[in-house]
Amino acid sequence: MLLQNRFGYRYIIIIFLAFLPVFSFSQKRKKDKRKKNKCETVSEQDLIKYSSLSGVESSITKATGWSVQNNGAWYSMKNEIPFSDQRANPNHYGDRSLGKDNFIAFELRKLMIGNKQYNVLIKKYKTGSYEFPVLKENWKPYKALDYYVFNSSILKKILPQKVTFNKAYAVNLNVFARGTIKNYNKKDWKSILVGNVQMVHLGEKINGWNLIFAIYPIKNKGEEVVRFRLIKTFDNNYLVSMYTAPNDWKKLFARSFYEVSYFTFKNFIDGALKDYIPVTPDIGKEGDSFQNNFNWGILKYQTGDYISAIKYFNKALTIKPNTKDFLIFSYLGNAQSKLQRYNDAIASFDRALQLRPDNVLDYSNWVRNYFNRGVTKFYLNDTPGACKDWNKALELGFGTAYQYIQDYCRDINKDKKKK
Repeated sequence: MLLQNRFGYRYIIIIFLAFLPVFSFSQKRKKDKRKKNKCETVSEQDLIKYSSLSGVESSITKATGWSVQNNGAWYSMKNEIPFSDQRANPNHYGDRSLGKDNFIAFELRKLMIGNKQYNVLIKKYKTGSYEFPVLKENWKPYKALDYYVFNSSILKKILPQKVTFNKAYAVNLNVFARGTIKNYNKKDWKSILVGNVQMVHLGEKINGWNLIFAIYPIKNKGEEVVRFRLIKTFDNNYLVSMYTAPNDWKKLFARSFYEVSYFTFKNFIDGALKDYIPVTPDIGKEGDSFQNNFNWGILKYQTGDYISAIKYFNKALTIKPNTKDFLIFSYLGNAQSKLQRYNDAIASFDRALQLRPDNVLDYSNWVRNYFNRGVTKFYLNDTPGACKDWNKALELGFGTAYQYIQDYCRDINKDKKKK
């Protein structure tokens, strides 16, 4: 459930939950390397290579694939849509082993293009090729992915707030860019994806493809499921109108589809929607508001543009310097730390910690400032100060701090006991 903060915006706390623990996973190092140089970290190197493509916001990794057989019966398989000829389905050699369609995962990620929010729908799947296609010999399997970039606002159409069950519908994603990346596990596929999208954005590459997302929420005897299909098509108005015509929606599910629980599908869409932040242009009366600049800062933070994020956070604080919202100082501290402005970051975390929230729902996020300030002190070689903050975070219920205390604070704790 999304939480509503004092400004009436329902997304900030959820996003904060997602970004605050970043240090706990990206900044761990092997013990032998720690002894050599406490300030040399993998995460700082990663900042240079940062891609504007976000991590996985949500995913579907399990679904039942259904297809109608040539005898009129329906047949299902896990993560695979069977062939219509049932005799072909048990064949586990070559391309016949893949079914009519299959997937490893459907993922939703975020991508900023200019100042617009886009989502990327990624389908990872098994495929391959024959060394001798005509003879269908020497099958070489590999994994591939298809990606579809679309405006984030369309997410609300894929699963509206008020869902009408037992009625199919289709959504035109109006795809900005799409592509296929083969052998993605052997390549820097994120950079390839972002590079291809940038080429479309700059007009160096033309996208002639589109995708229709067909959805069929069903409620039957208390059970709620969603059937869905991804329909590849050309960027053609006639084809789009044909697939999205209300009279033809049920036909989209007449032969095959994937099926998941309604809860799974809702989490898939909501997981991406929670990172969609409505903003107005950063100029003019509305653009000069505290909240709008705060929101722009969050957007820039999400995409790794920490310099712009700091600019917007500081602009918001200029408008409302006496704000009681600790979150803006928490974000500001994290962005400064990402840019290795550690002293500035500590000052921001200090401000955040001075603004202890009255709302118990905000408390767990506020506590994390102790942990993040500790990490920042660690980078300044202030290990005693870092350990003090981590112990305080653990004392207040932030369990992630325990491993850091075990890894970095044993010697300090021993010295205290001796004294």
